[in-house]
Amino acid sequence: MADENIKSPSEYASLPAGTRVSYGAVGATIDTAKLLQSATAIGATGNKGTFIDVTRLIDTEPKYMADMGEGEDKTLVFIDDPDDVAQQALLTSADAKETVVFFMQFPNRRLAEIQLVLAGWSMQTVDSPKGKVLQLEVYGKQNKLKWTVTPAEPDQGGA
Repeated sequence: MADENIKSPSEYASLPAGTRVSYGAVGATIDTAKLLQSATAIGATGNKGTFIDVTRLIDTEPKYMADMGEGEDKTLVFIDDPDDVAQQALLTSADAKETVVFFMQFPNRRLAEIQLVLAGWSMQTVDSPKGKVLQLEVYGKQNKLKWTVTPAEPDQGGA
């Protein structure tokens, strides 16, 4: 049996630094979405299934089947910048409980397009200023998620 080509994590692991978060009205594209440059946390992104108990009287162990699942609850965190036009538009959308689309571009080339229904926002707890800045939380629930992977940059090589 031939040795498998086992890569070291340092060959493919990526830091989240460089993640770009953008949003727009439903139907927006990544090119027309507004960059939310003050994002500091976007929470988990993905689909988590749920299960239904289908245990019958004859069964002696529980039986389950996959359900449709439920959209993820999202809390997005931003450094508060009242002069950031895109951030203020997002807060207006959150106040209006609008459904919007978010794009999360990760540095490992994954791209998440998420439709979120927004449900308000708040300023994070304000207490001792040591090591803290004013931050906002925007609340939403995921309606739809589409994952893509952008093509790798061609190897420029060189002689």
